[in-house]
Amino acid sequence: MVEIGPSTDHVRAVTMEYGKAIILDHLDSVELDRSQPVIYDREIGVRLLYEDPDSGAEHYLIHYPPGLHARLHRHTAAHTIVVLEGRLAVNDEIIGPGAYCHFPAGEAMFHAPAGEGACLFVTIFHGPFDVEALGDRAIRPSSP
Repeated sequence: MVEIGPSTDHVRAVTMEYGKAIILDHLDSVELDRSQPVIYDREIGVRLLYEDPDSGAEHYLIHYPPGLHARLHRHTAAHTIVVLEGRLAVNDEIIGPGAYCHFPAGEAMFHAPAGEGACLFVTIFHGPFDVEALGDRAIRPSSP
């Protein structure tokens, strides 16, 4: 890094030290584990990307397979989703790559892949992950 002082003839090198960072490039090729939370009718792909030891916040990479059915549910922690690939049915909306959505803590919600394709997204839980199913029936969103 070069720092320029008040006059342009004064130039000095500045050394910076960076803090720790977790960097994963090409999330579309990250190896995923298999998991089947109670709200889904089949396994999904999941990878824990980060867990904060102080707050319990958790960041996940999630892959929904085509045709997945999900149940209305809620979490005690707020969470945020950023879609990377595919389309995601979120409550009564359909969102795609680059879209962002946020769910407040304790609110009823629904999300599943929209249409016939798969969906890849990052979800950030603002506290420890938990899930409570609301109702017994899995829902498959209709395509627009």
